Parts: sequence; structure tokens; C-alpha cells
Amino acid sequence: MQLKLFKWIRNSLVVICCIIIQGASFASSNIEGIQVYQKTMHLSEKHKQKLADDIDRYQNADNLWETLREEFVLPHYEDNPYVQNQIQWFLTHQAFLQSAATRAAPYLYFILQQTRLRHLPAEVVLLPMIESAYNPFAYSSAGAAGIWQMMPNTASGLGVKRDWWYDGRRDIVASTRAALDYLSYLGSFFDGNWLLALAAYDTGEGNVLAAIKRNVRDNKNTTFWQLPLAQETRDYVPKLLALAAIISHPERYPVNLPSVANAPCLAQIDIGGQISLSRAAVLAGISLKKLKQLNSGYNRASTDPRGPFKIILPIETVEAFTTNLGGSALPADYVENTEDLEEPIIDKTPPKKDSYNITRELIEKLNIKYTMEPGDTLYLVREDDTIEKIATHFKIPVKALMAVNQLQPGDILAENTKLIIPTHKNQDVGMHKVSPGDTIYMVKKGDTIEKIANKFHTTPAAIRVSNLITENRLQTGDRIVIPSQMG
Repeated sequence: MQLKLFKWIRNSLVVICCIIIQGASFASSNIEGIQVYQKTMHLSEKHKQKLADDIDRYQNADNLWETLREEFVLPHYEDNPYVQNQIQWFLTHQAFLQSAATRAAPYLYFILQQTRLRHLPAEVVLLPMIESAYNPFAYSSAGAAGIWQMMPNTASGLGVKRDWWYDGRRDIVASTRAALDYLSYLGSFFDGNWLLALAAYDTGEGNVLAAIKRNVRDNKNTTFWQLPLAQETRDYVPKLLALAAIISHPERYPVNLPSVANAPCLAQIDIGGQISLSRAAVLAGISLKKLKQLNSGYNRASTDPRGPFKIILPIETVEAFTTNLGGSALPADYVENTEDLEEPIIDKTPPKKDSYNITRELIEKLNIKYTMEPGDTLYLVREDDTIEKIATHFKIPVKALMAVNQLQPGDILAENTKLIIPTHKNQDVGMHKVSPGDTIYMVKKGDTIEKIANKFHTTPAAIRVSNLITENRLQTGDRIVIPSQMG
């Protein structure tokens, strides 16, 4: 997905996906698609009954595919040869459809509610099947991520948060809200012509407009089917129409899709503090892989220590999770598990061609401990060692060694202290090269890192990491690099 002319959405009204009842510690049913709970350590009998009713509703719900096919509103152009070709492809690749539908199952009800709130065609619910096969960890070679395949610049334009802890492009709630806001804009931009709007979601409204202008100039038809668009986009819209046609006519196109409950199956819980994902999985009684699938926006093994502190869980696990969380119940043989999924939850967007993002990877904040990378060295301090001697020996900057090991100026190294030497890329660590978009700033009297960060709309952590500053004091006249916020 690309974003060109779309700028106003950041300041437009935001449709809130989940309503939290003020003053309540337990959620009531809502139509937005995910039940929302505040931190609840001990459920009252009333709350337990309400939760039991919600679970019963989910377990006895109708099949969502039936509801979805009744709500489709677009013409599917089944007689069109391009659509027919895509229908035949899906029918001969039913394993793809089944696996994509299985991955989609936890999210479909929520996304359907969101399309209803924005009065979008129900066919939009199927778009992530075309984009990513509903895989929240999907990445394209161009750097798009998540079920909606957002590019980094698109995500920024839509207000989707991305940082060391979190990538909102992979977060089902955040990315869906942004993608549907963008689709609402495109539908309005093309005056309700959804074939053009869907094409623009794939290639950008600027490219669709250019194709329309070209056909107008050449006295040609300006419908989607006649536009001179890239082949990927010419296939993209028929794929969606073909998928909708297959779901609309199960008697005509027999495909076995897994049943999906037409009721909320997920709960979002604000637990009020940082938690490791492995501990949350144990408390909820589910596998770490399943928990990460539902909380796919998190980059790290824990939630951000600064918040928000929200975890999405299957609704059936809410009572067990809140009970165990309140009692901090963990099995006696519990071991912290920080293994990633088969799909890594790291940002694979091609890195900026500079060297300071290596240390940004090491330290987002100075009080976050660096974890050894493959190729690093664990060094045992000798009696006469100094920080400078060790840095010289391993050919790395002193400040890099100090930052990685959280050392302060004047610290004395005790014999047998273990130090991590970041030798996996020692030629780059800490040697910042100014890149296009970066700023060289001369420190003036009264400046602090926080003041400078606010001035340039960046973070103190980014400045510290870029310049390997391990303390807050700055000297008047010092030149420091302010990293660009591009990428």
C-alpha cells in the first residue's frame, strides 16, 4: 500500500475501535468487535456471570461467513475474464484459502464491525487475504508489513506508531483502524467508485489519477477495466472480487472454509504495568506463539515499560488470566521463554545507511540492558585493565563500550567483571556518520538533551544513542548530531 496525496487523515476524526466504560473495571458488550477490560484482579460473581454470558454467546454464535455474504454490496463481475481467471486460481489453490481463513478467524469479527462503523463495503474485510493472507507478520521485499501491508511512510502519515518496542503496522487494532480510515478517504476521493478506490489502495491515488487523465486525453473509457495501470494493480482488484464471488456462492464454488463465530472472541486487557509476553501466556494458559499472534505489534519479549500496557487474549482466558495475575501464580517449573515465532517479530524494513542505527538497536534508552548478539565477545576484566585499554584492544570506541555495559565516566572496573564487547559489528558501533537529513547542532548555554530533543521533535534517547552520550551534561560549543526521523 502506498500513500501520496493523503495527508489530512492525521487530523480527521478518529473512530474509536473499543469503548471503555468510564469508572468501570469490567467491560460490557459492544459492537466494535473486541471486549475491553480494565485491570481486574478479582472478578465479582456479577462480572463472572457477564463473562460467562459473553463466552456462551461466542461459543454458540452463527457462522460469520453467512453474515458476510449477505452484506456484500459491490458487483463482483463474475463474467469478466479477469475475475474468472482469479476465481479459477483460488479454486485450484484451496489450501491457500483455508490457511488464510484460519489465520483470519480471530480478527474477522472485529474487522467487520469496523467496516460497518465507517459504512464501508463488507468486501473490504477480505482485503488482508489479498494483501498478506491475513498473516500479521507478513513483510514484503519493499518493506510493507502487517495484514494490511503498510509501508513505513504510509504508517507515519496515518499516525501509526513505530518504535523500538512496537510496530503498529503489525498491531491488528491499530493497523485496521488506520487502513480503514485510509479506505474511507479513498472511497470519498473517487466519489464512491470502489474499484478505483481499491486500485488506489494498492498503487496510490496519484497513479490512478494519472491513468484516468491519460485515458481522458486519449478519448478512452475511464472505468477501472480500461485504465493503463501496472499489472499488479490490474490483478489486485479482480482478486478481491473473485474471492467475494466465491464466498457469495458456496453452491457454485464449493470451498471448505473454517467456521468463524459471528461474535466477539477477543478481549483487550489493560493490566496497568509492563509484562513479559511469556509470563502473560502462562497466566492465560495459552501458548507463547498464540499470544504473540494476537499481540503481533510488540517487537520485544515484553511490553513497553512506559505503556500502554494492553494485552489481547481469547475471551475464554480472561477469568484465568485476571485470577492468576492477581495472585502472581506461576508454575514451580516456570522458565522465562523469549523465543520468537517462526515468523520473527522484528522490523525487516531495510535500515537507513548510517551507523548510528546499530547503537539504536543496542540501546533505545540507556537504562535498557543490551543483549548479546551473535559474534559478540564476553570479556573477563583483568587486574590492570581500564575501559580505554579494553576499547583499544577490541578496536571499538570507548563510549560504545560504556554504553553497551551501562558504565559511567569514572567507573572503576573490578577484576573478573564480565563485559560485553559488541564485536559483531565493531567497525561501525558508535562511529556515527552524518546522513542526509541529519542536523549538526552546536550546544549553547543552558541546553539540555531534553530541550534539544523537543526543539528538533525527536527523543532524548535518539540523541544519546546517536552521539553515545552516557550522561546528561553538555558542554557549550559541543557539536552533536541530531538524527533525521526519516525511514
